[in-house]
Amino acid sequence: MSRWKLYDSWYADLAGLSIEQLRERRAFAAQRAEDSVARRMGRNPKAARDWGKRLRAVEDELLRREGEEA
Repeated sequence: MSRWKLYDSWYADLAGLSIEQLRERRAFAAQRAEDSVARRMGRNPKAARDWGKRLRAVEDELLRREGEEA
């Protein structure tokens, strides 16, 4: 398995993850997005945009599932 599997299949995997796994990914993406704009870590706007997109994708999937449960 590729070391980068998590990143390579981020969007494709979302539909098959449990709610708990989605919450873990949301926290992970939020932390990475925060780190990519922090001074101490060295700012990287491209990474911040990329992690922001991944974070929004996870949040959209969580919202979609909450809508299905209602």
